[in-house]
Amino acid sequence: MRNTILKYALEFIVIIAGILVSFYIEKQNTISYKDELKNQSLGRLISNIENDIKYSKFNYNIHSKGAKFGKIILTRSNDLYLNDKDSLGYYLKSVSLFGTSFVDNQEEYSTLRNSGLMELIDNDVLVSKLQSKYSDHSHFKRLEAWISGFKELDKVANQKISFKTIGKTLYGPHGTYISNEPLNNYELNVLTRKTGLFSYYAGLIKKRITADSLLILEIRKEIDLHKY
Repeated sequence: MRNTILKYALEFIVIIAGILVSFYIEKQNTISYKDELKNQSLGRLISNIENDIKYSKFNYNIHSKGAKFGKIILTRSNDLYLNDKDSLGYYLKSVSLFGTSFVDNQEEYSTLRNSGLMELIDNDVLVSKLQSKYSDHSHFKRLEAWISGFKELDKVANQKISFKTIGKTLYGPHGTYISNEPLNNYELNVLTRKTGLFSYYAGLIKKRITADSLLILEIRKEIDLHKY
């Protein structure tokens, strides 16, 4: 009798142990599967960020040139008016035309966040940097809208520059400066505001390029940590 009870007890323990092991294996498989999904999503995110860096370099080139050309006019306005109206037309037309349209691709980041896979990222610093990056995107879009909506300088350029093409800017043709008067105080103030926006935004883009490059390294570390 005692042996029979012991036998059934052992069988019961074996059954329970088997069930627990099965649950554990299933749980580990689920975790591994979610880790794999997370790593795949992070891999696609790296591709998105690499594209962001490529477009950011183009945008930086445009806005840094806009700031440079604006500063040239502000420091040499009368000299250019007296001695080099073609260059004055080129610089003024460039500053009036320059602007960019930020491509805000948040689809993969939104998928990572909304699916709950973000919770599987062990590196809290990485999570914080991702949140900061896409918060910056919203600010960039607002800045670009302000720069593109800066129509006062367009009016100045259209009044002061000939429609006859003598050369090209990065964004299209330009004519020579034809006004009988140099840029006045109001017009230079308008130019100062847009030049300041160019300079400010170019600085932010440069910092974002560096931050994105470091972010890719952090993401790769996270992926490598959970490869096996």
